[in-house]
Formats: sequence, structure tokens, C-alpha cells
Amino acid sequence: SNLYYTAPCARLAEELCTRTGQEKAFFCNSGAEANECAIKAARKYSFTRYGAGRHVIVTLQNSFNGRTMATLSATGQDAFHRYFDPFPEGFRYAPANDLAGTLAALRGDVCALLFEPIQGEGGVVELDHGYLQKLAAVCREQDILLIADEVQTGIGRTGKLLGCEHSGVRPDIVTL
Repeated sequence: SNLYYTAPCARLAEELCTRTGQEKAFFCNSGAEANECAIKAARKYSFTRYGAGRHVIVTLQNSFNGRTMATLSATGQDAFHRYFDPFPEGFRYAPANDLAGTLAALRGDVCALLFEPIQGEGGVVELDHGYLQKLAAVCREQDILLIADEVQTGIGRTGKLLGCEHSGVRPDIVTL
């Protein structure tokens, strides 16, 4: 629970921040809740900095970001979009590993790019390291937050603490 401060959570937060280079940690109950929090944080950052209208989150086709309404909406798979309409708006899908297609999706209303370093539900597709590096550079130039969904790839599952470390990419927000 986030209601109570505990020494083990404080130690874990410190360790995670030290090892990932992040400034803060927020503990949740699930990966979907972590991704929801990342979506909210990105939209709040953009609203505070730019005002209304810059709220779209770009995700990648064949992604899977959770089973809540917002994270299902973020998920880039039509199979997960059946039966549950209407979905929350504000998500756009780009083709994974297609630099031109992804860059085209990063129009002026975008506040964040949410990606999985390796798409699990989408068929175990690893994102190309050069692709991620170029996207990270463009996101920095355009002040678009880069969010790594590391729910399936984080905590050492790929041989490094975070899957995105293999690309040398440091996201603004990481979900575990």
C-alpha cells in the first residue's frame, strides 16, 4: 500500500532509483496500474508544460500494456479491442521497428511514446536497438516523454536490470 511508509519500500525505491537513474519510484499493485500511472504522469507533465491538447500517447502495433480500460486502449492489438468499446481516447499506434512510420505518428499532439523493448504478447518481437536510439533522440528533441513498459522484460529477465539497457536507451519513465 502507498498509504503507509515502510523502511523496506524506501530501501527498494532507493535501490531502483540508483540502478536505473530514475529520480523517484512509485509502487503499484500490477503492471497495468504501473502503466496507467505512467500515462497519467506523461499527460500531467505535458498539460503543466504545454496546456491542453498535447495528450496523445503513441504505442506500438502488437504491444500489450495491460487489462484495464486505458491500458487496453494503449495496447496495439485489435484482438484486445473487441467487446469493450468505448475505449478512452488519446492513443495512436505506430508500426514497431518502422522508423518512418513511428516518426509520422509523433505529431504535435503527442506527449509520450510508450514501448516494450521486447513485445511479449505481440509474438516476442525485439525492438531494433538503432530504432529505439533514434526514437529516444527524437523524443528528447520534441520533449516527448519516453516510457519503457518493462513489466515483462525488467528486473533482470533479459540479462540486464532493464531490457532497454541493451539499446543504451534511458527512458523518462519505466514501469515494472
